[in-house]
Amino acid sequence: MSESRQRWRLVFARDEEARFLSHLDAVKLWERAFRRGRIPVATSEGFSPRPRVVFAAPLQLGMLAEHELADLFLAERLTLPDLRARLTAGMPRGYRVVDLRDEWVGAPALAPQLVAADYRMVLLGVERADADAAIQALLTAGKLPREKRREDKVVAYDLRPLVLGLGSRELGDAAPGAEPAVSKVGLWMRLRHAQEGGSGRAEEVVAALADALPGHSAAGPSQPPTIEFVQPVRERLWLAGDLAGEAVT
Repeated sequence: MSESRQRWRLVFARDEEARFLSHLDAVKLWERAFRRGRIPVATSEGFSPRPRVVFAAPLQLGMLAEHELADLFLAERLTLPDLRARLTAGMPRGYRVVDLRDEWVGAPALAPQLVAADYRMVLLGVERADADAAIQALLTAGKLPREKRREDKVVAYDLRPLVLGLGSRELGDAAPGAEPAVSKVGLWMRLRHAQEGGSGRAEEVVAALADALPGHSAAGPSQPPTIEFVQPVRERLWLAGDLAGEAVT
């Protein structure tokens, strides 16, 4: 183990080249980048010391990202220009540094501070008016009972407390991933993302919207209504302090 003398908050984006990397593969690429850039990363305790880099939340396969968070602990102090240059020298393909901030080494752990995440995507085969009606139905619902499979069992839960914000967006004529003749609408959502109280998943919100579309009724687990979506992006992870002036419950 090496002592942590400095802690940097790394804000980064994930682009098309890396969108289908698993979290474990991504961590390995970042660790290789630190070695390539000769960044003096502190190491953990134990028989197999690992570089002390802590990612706020794993990204799903296929999800692009614009404002991810990680804390990088260094065994030696570096200036901002020096660290940025070393990162640039070894950056894994498909990732970009958005910002770097010098944090207090003894500050609270990153992951427990997470409270929310923003997502956007393009829904295909859905008219804007229908999407808005389904969104309104979800936002005014007292409960949104859903089920998810966890290993060999099905767990029932309420999706509604996990949805903090939801809305449609106008799209240009060249929305990626859609044929010109296909109706499409942009969807934005803010979901709870917390160790306490649970985290929402974007695809579950889309499934709930499909159930709420005008003219649709829940068809049951054997043949549920579906909405196809493309270009899922996690726009931002939010910490409690960042949302201090906004309602998150």
